[in-house]
Amino acid sequence: MAVVMKRTAEFLPLILPHCPQCPDFLAEQMARFAAIQFCERSRAWRHITTVDMVAPEGTPVAPDTAAIHEIEFAKWNGVKLTAVQFSTIESGEQGRPEYITQVAPNEVTISPFEPGELEISLFLKPLTASEYGVNASDPLFDRFNVVPEFFIKIHGHTIAAGALAEILSIKDEPWTDHREAARYRDQFEGRCDTAFRWNMRGQQRAPIRTKFRDF
Repeated sequence: MAVVMKRTAEFLPLILPHCPQCPDFLAEQMARFAAIQFCERSRAWRHITTVDMVAPEGTPVAPDTAAIHEIEFAKWNGVKLTAVQFSTIESGEQGRPEYITQVAPNEVTISPFEPGELEISLFLKPLTASEYGVNASDPLFDRFNVVPEFFIKIHGHTIAAGALAEILSIKDEPWTDHREAARYRDQFEGRCDTAFRWNMRGQQRAPIRTKFRDF
């Protein structure tokens, strides 16, 4: 089932009461950056999908507003693949696939290449890019300022703490407060560590089996 994405404006009620002078657009952006850090540290955004690999060029396996942080596992026609760096594969090599690699923020390819069905589990994160002008009624809307809905419902206070840590540490602003920024940073990091332990072990405390892959 596709993940419902929500605008980072959903975090504003959790951020602005603690820093009312901060502009909305800045608070939204900092919420996204906090969500990126949260994803990198917690592996909270797991995405499992199955796609048809029909050409050796990159195949999208995630939303275009997301980036792959890690490939957890991948299978081609039921055969397990090994995640590697793009620079280690032979481009254009044909044959039974052994490796999978990331070629763009949300795209992968397999090597050697042969058409088939790819089953893949990924840990995702929001993109750091910006793109304005997609909403005529809101010219300051950045289309990449979106996160999965469950981030807001489950991890809203954590991401808000990360955003406040960055906002309050900006130098020479009316709202600058380094002491409060440090307090929110401690909250954020502690919650990231807790979320990581839970996501890696889960309620069943299953063995960790992730493979590192960061684009």
